[in-house]
Amino acid sequence: MLRLTATVPDLRRPADWRPPTRLQTCAAITAVSFVSYILGQSVSGELKTLFAVGGVASCGWAWMLTRALFDPAEREAGWALVVAAIVWLTGGVSILAEGPVGSVAGNAYALSGSAALLLTFVEPLHGFRAAPAPEKRFRIAFLTIFALLVVFSSLLMVEAGQAAGVNRLCAAIGLAGAAGAVWFRLRSPLPSPQARRRSVTDEHHRLGRRIEALLRDESFCDSPDLKVADLADRLGEPEYRVSQAIAALGFANFNRLINHHRIARAKRMLRDPALAGRSILLIAFDCGFASLGPFNRAFKDETGMTPRAWRNRAD
Repeated sequence: MLRLTATVPDLRRPADWRPPTRLQTCAAITAVSFVSYILGQSVSGELKTLFAVGGVASCGWAWMLTRALFDPAEREAGWALVVAAIVWLTGGVSILAEGPVGSVAGNAYALSGSAALLLTFVEPLHGFRAAPAPEKRFRIAFLTIFALLVVFSSLLMVEAGQAAGVNRLCAAIGLAGAAGAVWFRLRSPLPSPQARRRSVTDEHHRLGRRIEALLRDESFCDSPDLKVADLADRLGEPEYRVSQAIAALGFANFNRLINHHRIARAKRMLRDPALAGRSILLIAFDCGFASLGPFNRAFKDETGMTPRAWRNRAD
């Protein structure tokens, strides 16, 4: 008997298949929205309404793409998705509905869309100071182009009949700029949050060792007016980075750190037989304290006893 068999194609996903990344998803949605917006400004009739609804949330999706460009998290935050959905829903209702409903939706769309535009300016600023030079240049270029497009589309379409043409041009430039930004990010991806935390921790520990080495120079701690800015200047590091390294060393702030080193010196001086006749006030001055009260409090916080009790115990 002749047996016939049918070959069923294997519909399983290839082993190397990967779901689209957050950046790829946002880029695709943004591209569809921008193209829909351009077509909505170019056609008439029912197609105009269809494309207008598809492109009404371009500012919201552009913000989402900006977040994906400058936030290395693998998943989008829920609140950001809600904001983008509000922009699209209120914009769509304002186009499709008439009367009070359309008016209320239009006002809500104007507010949410404006918020999305403002947030787009904020996203590239996160982590700007710590970014390497090429990343800083990329962010500055992104902000400059985006600002020019907003100003151009908002202020330069004053002549009657020019709004549609200006909007189409701005949307086309924005689409090209978004494609360029995605291309750059794919070639120069941001480190993942886990890798960033490891890198920051390593940098903080290295800087912390430099801070500890500097503070072992007792003459540096002598000034009672010493501030974290002085430490940062001496190290040639930004003040915020020095503060982070101090926290990595286990101290709540700069004052805690400097007092720890000053009290360590005071303990040695109070136990030094050669300084037995030196008053506690003068030792406080020698260690960088401006008066006896702060010295006594810092000493007790560090050792659990007063300077006098420490000296007597040594005897």
